Amino acid sequence: MRSEFRTTLLYELGRPWNEGRCSVRRTKYLAIALLLAAIWPIQGQSPTASDYVKLGRALDLKGDVDGAIVEFTKAIELDSRNASAYFYRGVARERKGDLDGAIADFGKVIEIKPSEEAYTNRGTARLRRGDFDSAIDDYNKALEINPTQMTYFNRCLARSEKGDREGAILDCTKAIELDARDTGAYSQRGMLRAKKGDLDGAIADFTTALEIDPGKAKSYYNRGVALDEKGDASGAIADFTRAIEIDPRHLHSYIDRGFERYKAGDLDGAIADYTKAVEIDPRYVKAYQFRANARKRKGELEQAISDYKKTIEIDPRYADGYNSLAWLLATNPTGAIRDGKRAVEYAKKASEIANWQNPNYLDTLAAAYAEIGDFDEAIKWENKALSFADFSEKSGEGARRRLQLYTQRQPCREN
Repeated sequence: MRSEFRTTLLYELGRPWNEGRCSVRRTKYLAIALLLAAIWPIQGQSPTASDYVKLGRALDLKGDVDGAIVEFTKAIELDSRNASAYFYRGVARERKGDLDGAIADFGKVIEIKPSEEAYTNRGTARLRRGDFDSAIDDYNKALEINPTQMTYFNRCLARSEKGDREGAILDCTKAIELDARDTGAYSQRGMLRAKKGDLDGAIADFTTALEIDPGKAKSYYNRGVALDEKGDASGAIADFTRAIEIDPRHLHSYIDRGFERYKAGDLDGAIADYTKAVEIDPRYVKAYQFRANARKRKGELEQAISDYKKTIEIDPRYADGYNSLAWLLATNPTGAIRDGKRAVEYAKKASEIANWQNPNYLDTLAAAYAEIGDFDEAIKWENKALSFADFSEKSGEGARRRLQLYTQRQPCREN
């Protein structure tokens, strides 16, 4: 059924990993108080740049990032060549989301005293800003100084974002060679292998990650997606269910388990999963779309219409919502449900959003015109839909049957 589709696979890229170098762990406030007492100058002595750096780090440990930046800045005012002050201010700025400020500070560190840490952290800030080429350049320099697992992993992320899957896989593999228990690298490589179509390799990586750390909902979810792609529906459902047991608010596990249940004809189960997804995120448009599809298939047409309308209420540019509404109102066998005029309006809106380049929407528009008796327009738009080669190859048989109906002055009725 053309209006029924599944969610885009959620192969989430990991966040750049800088733990231990560009992030500081939180400690007990008592320890911080002791540290402050130990580092601050004796009364009557003037604080040095080093004192301000130590105070800034203590404030950062406490979670006072703004205060920490103030102290690091004081250190720089006293000593403009203090690489540690620039470095830790860069860390704090990056944490606050001031990526340009962080990049500038790490650049200053590199100017004063080049180090693997400075290149790695500037690369991470550039990666977060979307400057993938510059991030890779920084990671390359860091690896020349000291080839660490962390930097290989971060370069893997940058290469992934740039679309260099082969290079990213090589970097993840190198990270694993340096740390065989790095679940992040296994998961990332699994995602990349899945995107390449190497489902067996992906499943193996996700399985290894779970053997090391069986408490990761995302790893079960990703393996479930790969199993589904391989056609193992029961294995996929088991993994989605396990992900939900670990994290009862794992939205996409409900969505994809719902889809598996929908395919198996378990419409009540599918609706229950999509309803849970709606409860978790009431503005997640696709949860309403998928629940509408299941309700429509179950014959709950009014509820399906309500869900389709909710999609376009949340996102007035959500073309699939308009298209699904138009198709139901134009082709449903239940006469009381059909509304050809509204179907034409919705189908036009979907096509406009897609710049008239989505043949499925044009196919729906043809059916809507046929419902109001304008068969010339129906024939025109069905032919237009069939002019798209991919649509003609995949959906041409049904479209040509509909075209034949329109030439015979008959509307389309969905079975």
